Order: sequence, then C-alpha cells, then structure tokens
Amino acid sequence: MDPVTPVEAVLVVFFSASGLALTGLVLYLRASQLPSRGVRSFVWLLMLMAGWSFSAAAKLTMPPVVERFLVALELPMGVAFALLFLVFASQYTGRHWHRNRALTAYIVVSLLVLVVGLLTNPAHGLFWEDITLSRAVFAHYVHEGLGPLYFLYVGLAYCHFAAAMYALVNLHLRSRYNTTAMMLVTVGAALPLLVNLVSLFDRAPIPGLDYTPVGLAVFGVATTVSMQLDLFDIIPVARDTAVEQSSEGMVILDSKRRIRDFNPTAASLLPALSAHRGDQIEAVVDDTTGLFDTAGPTTIPVTGGEELSYLSVQLSPIRDGPHHLGWTAVLSDVTDQQRRERHLQLVSRVLRHNMANRINIIMGHVELLGERADERDRRHLDAIDASATDIIETSAKLRTIQEIVTSGRPARPTDISGTVTAVVTRYAGRYPDATVTADCPDEVFACCPTGFQASLDNLVENALQHNPDPSPSVTVTVTVEGPLVRVAVADDGPGIPESERRILEDGETPLNHSAGVGLWLVYCFVERAGHELRFEPSPSGGSEVHFALDRDTDSVRSAPNT
Repeated sequence: MDPVTPVEAVLVVFFSASGLALTGLVLYLRASQLPSRGVRSFVWLLMLMAGWSFSAAAKLTMPPVVERFLVALELPMGVAFALLFLVFASQYTGRHWHRNRALTAYIVVSLLVLVVGLLTNPAHGLFWEDITLSRAVFAHYVHEGLGPLYFLYVGLAYCHFAAAMYALVNLHLRSRYNTTAMMLVTVGAALPLLVNLVSLFDRAPIPGLDYTPVGLAVFGVATTVSMQLDLFDIIPVARDTAVEQSSEGMVILDSKRRIRDFNPTAASLLPALSAHRGDQIEAVVDDTTGLFDTAGPTTIPVTGGEELSYLSVQLSPIRDGPHHLGWTAVLSDVTDQQRRERHLQLVSRVLRHNMANRINIIMGHVELLGERADERDRRHLDAIDASATDIIETSAKLRTIQEIVTSGRPARPTDISGTVTAVVTRYAGRYPDATVTADCPDEVFACCPTGFQASLDNLVENALQHNPDPSPSVTVTVTVEGPLVRVAVADDGPGIPESERRILEDGETPLNHSAGVGLWLVYCFVERAGHELRFEPSPSGGSEVHFALDRDTDSVRSAPNT
C-alpha cells in the first residue's frame, strides 16, 4: 500500500467532512420527527449519501482488496441514490408514483438483476472487464473496460433522476410555497449526478476517481439551508390543491398556527394577512376563541376597515397518516348574514316582549270592560279580543318560523308515527264535535329539521278553525314509499284560498292573519327538509296538503323532534 499523498489527505478530509455533515442531518431529522410526507425517504437518501462519502474517503486509505470492493459499490450506490431521490420527489409532491405496483415491481426486479449481475460479473464482464490500479496523480483503483450493463444502469439512474427533477420543478412552477427551500434541495441533489458525469467521462484532473461525494457535500449545505426555511413544515401539495384551486378564501396554517400561504380571495377578506405571512394567526384575528376547538364554522369579527365585518372560518386539519401538519382555513364573508340575523333577533325581541306585553294589557282591559258592558259593546270587545288573540298567535308562529329558518341543527331521526298520533289525539280532544283521525303505520321514522310538529299543528288547526261545518273532518295520512315518507293532511272544508296559495308562489301577497303565517311556517319547514309543498283537492271536496320527508331506516331512534 502506497503512502498517502497530500492530495489524498485533502480528499480524505473533504469526503469525511461531507459524510459527517450528512450524518448530522440524518440525526437532526430523526430527532425532530418532522410530520411531513417525504421525510422518511429523505432520511434514507441522506444516509446513503453519507455512506457514499465515507466510502470515498475509505477508498483512499484502505488496503487494495477493500478499495476494489468499494469501487465496485459505486454503481449500486448511484442507482440506489437515483431511486431514493425519485421516491422522495414522489412523496413530497404528492404524486404517489412510489405506490404504483408496476413501478415497485420494476425497482425490485432491477435491483435483484443488478446484485446478481455484479456478483457474477467476473464470469461475464457485462458491467466492466476489471478493476485495475491507476497511478494518475496518486495510486487508486478504477473500472477498466466498462460494459453494456454498466451504461444501461447508469442510463436508468439518470432517467429516474430526471423524473424526480420533473416532479420537483413542476411543483416549483405551480406553487409559491417554500419554493426557495425546495429549489435548494433540487439543485443540491442535481450536483452529485452532474459531478458523476464528469467522473464517468474522465474529464476530471484525476482520471477514474469518483467525484460524486464533492456534489454530496454541496447537497449537504443546500439541505441545511433548506431546513432553516421550513422545508418539511407542511405538505406543499396541500397549498397547490387547497389554495390555488379554490374560489373561496383559503389560508394554510402550519402545526404552530403560523400563516404559511393564502390566496387572493383570502387577502381581500382579511387584508392584514399580507403583512403577517409567517406569523401566528392571532396576529390578524383578534379573537380565536373556539376557532381550533369547534368542528363547525366559527364566526369572527374583523376590524381595521371603515366598518366592522364578520368572517365565517372553517378549519380542516392537514394530516399525513397519523401526523398533524397544520390546517386549511376556508374564509367566507358573512357580514350581511350577521346583519340579517341581528335584525331578526331585534324583531323577535319586539314581538316577544314589547308587542306581547301590550297585547296582554289590551286583553286585560277588554276583560275588565266586558264585566260591565252591554250586548252591543260586548260585540266590539269580542272583536278586539279576537284580533288581539290573532296577533299573539301570529307572533308565536313568527318565532317558530325564525327558529326553523335560523336553526343550525341538522336533520335528525324523528318519530313520525308518534308525533302524528299525539297531534291527532290532542285536537280530537280540543274539538269534540270534529272527526280528527290518523292513517299511519307504526314505527315510521324520518330525518327532519326543526318544526315538524309545529307544521302538523298548523295544518290540522287551520283545517278545523276555517271549516264552517259544525262537525268538520280532518285526516292525517302517512305512507312510506321507498326512501320517502309522505304526509298528507286532508279536510272537508272550503279549501285554502287562492290568495294564500300565492304567498308560497311569489311571496308578494300580504300575510293578513295567523292562518297565512301558519301556511308559510309549513312551507319553510318543508323547504328546509329539501322537498316541496303541494295542494290538491281532497276526496271530500276540501283541501289536501302534501309534503315528503327523507325516511330514516337506522336502528337507533331518537325521541320525537318537535
């Protein structure tokens, strides 16, 4: 074994330092346990590159038999590097090439052929004829007489590398997220193979020497810098798909609640975003109470403009398997909706307190006056009492309509049979001269929003109150048709006036009394249920009101939804 020359000593130190730097990156990534896709394959890539660097240093200091073996390992290490880089690029960009069975089979077969071919190369020489000693500059072993299988595997490695570069560069062109860090890794990974080309075609000062570890050292520096730029903080493809392709306001937050990216719509809804990229969301949202703890959307006030506005924020976690990477936040301007709700609440308070209290006062005075009024005055007092009662009933129905329209509670299983039976029984007792019946199967359930019992109450009550016959008849029929539960309320009265039907057709006819409001209540309920309200003549000459509900066939039944 020849003594180590100064040039060899410099190369040994350089290659060893490269290996140590790459090993340090491996230890850092494993200790950090960064929850991003691509980290595991990237760690394996760094481990391979560290081993390659140490191998290059060892070749210059080890005995000839070890050096010849390490020279023979250069090709499989290069092939493995290209394959691991392809897997990393596939995972990091979200392309999932690495999960393709055909590609997996190709990788396994090609590696098996490579191993078997290298072990049997002394017999066939298809990779190289021999590994011989070269004394150019200093003594070192090189491949002699490269064969077709060698160039085939080198060509395949460059194809794998080109595919990986395509995936990373394409993501760089389509996405703005962490592109500096990503391009540092891309260019850094390109250098080892570019330097390998120099070695392959003997264009270097020392012929036959593998200069790839020089590129590996540069890759280590580029990777170190990219770590400082949060290369693995969040999946870049999440930004590409969730932000760019959304017409809504979208914001990407990392696992530390820092603002990583947003689209133009989000910037217009929340102007402070532009000045706080990289800061926590609390820097632009004054009140985040419940924002990260609520499954549904959260309404937040936004200040800073000419007037107070409101945004609805829906957070969805970004996950890669068991790892939590951050959140996507969907922003919607709900300022007008908030104003409408405040107006509705104001109207509700006026109806519930002011108007109801004054009507009760009026009715109290009517009762006192009625005790000493004559027959003629009593008729006027009765008219006042009837009008006041109608106003109270209308107010109650308006409150129910408000509950139906503004309720955020989703539809839930409702005992249709039990509710129909209870309503029919109640009105049969309240109107003893009337015939109130139900034709309903047992155990019928449907998914209903708020308001089913109130709607049924209004239909039955209207049919009884507005029938001049002293013995009115009302029938509630429930039928099951596949996925639907159909409900019909039929009477033998004069029918629903055309003016009230037009309320539901164009909404322009004034609601003159509580019956009209009750019909509108039913309409709102059926609309929330996702179906239509229909009117037909009943077999007895009156009206028949029809609507459908979605049948619930689950085994778990809840109490009646009223």
